[in-house]
Amino acid sequence: MKKMLGGLLLFLLLVGCSGQDNPPPAEEGAQGPSTESLEALSEVAEKVEVDLPDFAGEAHPKALETYKLAYAHQDVLKYMPCFCGCGDTGHEHNLHCFIRDVKPDGEVVWDRMGFT
Repeated sequence: MKKMLGGLLLFLLLVGCSGQDNPPPAEEGAQGPSTESLEALSEVAEKVEVDLPDFAGEAHPKALETYKLAYAHQDVLKYMPCFCGCGDTGHEHNLHCFIRDVKPDGEVVWDRMGFT
């Protein structure tokens, strides 16, 4: 289950960070995540308790879920490289597309990159 969630999280994060409104057509035989697995991720996100940033109020519900999942899985995202071209803004990994920093007191400094 953990591998499935990790794989789906990676897929959602890469898609969310791609900056493309119209993704390229899928290769023949390629399949995305199942409806059931996406629903399972939504259920996981619903259980995450975190105060999202003010700009999240403008976001699509799936973007909000992604931010919650990023918060809940920081330990995974910090090992995932980001390929959206945000390295010139100081991002070192996929986590930085959502969370810029976590202060010693636990305060989260959010990043808008995952929102765009």
